Amino acid sequence: MDPDQRLHQKNVFPILVVESNKDHQLLIGYCLRAKIPQAEPIFADNPEDALSFLGYSAAEPRAFPWLVLQALLLPQLSNGLALLTEIRSRYPLLPVVVLSSQQEAGLVEKVYLAGAHSLLVKPASLTEWELHFHTLNEYWFNIVTLPIYRARETCT
Repeated sequence: MDPDQRLHQKNVFPILVVESNKDHQLLIGYCLRAKIPQAEPIFADNPEDALSFLGYSAAEPRAFPWLVLQALLLPQLSNGLALLTEIRSRYPLLPVVVLSSQQEAGLVEKVYLAGAHSLLVKPASLTEWELHFHTLNEYWFNIVTLPIYRARETCT
C-alpha cells in the first residue's frame, strides 16, 4: 500500500525522518515499521526536502507529521542545527527528536538550545535500535500528550 493510502487509514500517522545516511534510513524505516507500526515514515535526505515537505503537509492535514526524527549531521553539523532552528521557528509545537552519533556535552547543549525536544544517540547494534524505537513509541505515543495541530484536527 502506498504512503498516501496508508495515511487515510484510521490511527496511521506520519513521522518525518530527516537523514542523509541511506543505511540509517533503512534501519530507522525498519524500526519504525517493527516498533511503531501505526507510523508512516516520510524520508527527507536534506534540510531543503524536509522544509518543503513540512510546507506542503501543513496544508494537507493527514500528511502533517506528528514527530520529526532528525539526524544532526546533514551532511554537516551546521546543516542539522540550522534545520532544527528553522523547524522551531516555523512549527513551534512540532516535536523534534535529534539523532546523533556524538554526545559531547557542548554539542548536547547546542542541540537543546536550538530547540530539540530530545537527543537520541544512534545505537551501535540492531537490537539497540529496536529497543530505542520501542521506548520512543511508548514515550511519544503512549505517555505524553502531543499538541493538536490545526492541520491535524480533521484527521482525528
